[in-house]
Amino acid sequence: MVASLVLQYPDWQSGKIRLLATTKDPKALRAFRDAVIQEAKLLSLSAEDPILIVEYGEELRKLERLLSLLIPDEENGREHD
Repeated sequence: MVASLVLQYPDWQSGKIRLLATTKDPKALRAFRDAVIQEAKLLSLSAEDPILIVEYGEELRKLERLLSLLIPDEENGREHD
């Protein structure tokens, strides 16, 4: 399976989501993966509520597992072109 990165834009007038662009570029996918994981880490670290600490931590671990399968590192030899 090859992951795609999609840029969408909400069309509030029609209530639809417009697809503006898509890419399968491995560098773009890895940059997206890294940014999403970094944002999830920052959210997890900033939580003060004990329930949200657990929730954000679980979401972070889930994202790390899923994104590592969908968008592997170049050096893993599993990159899809």
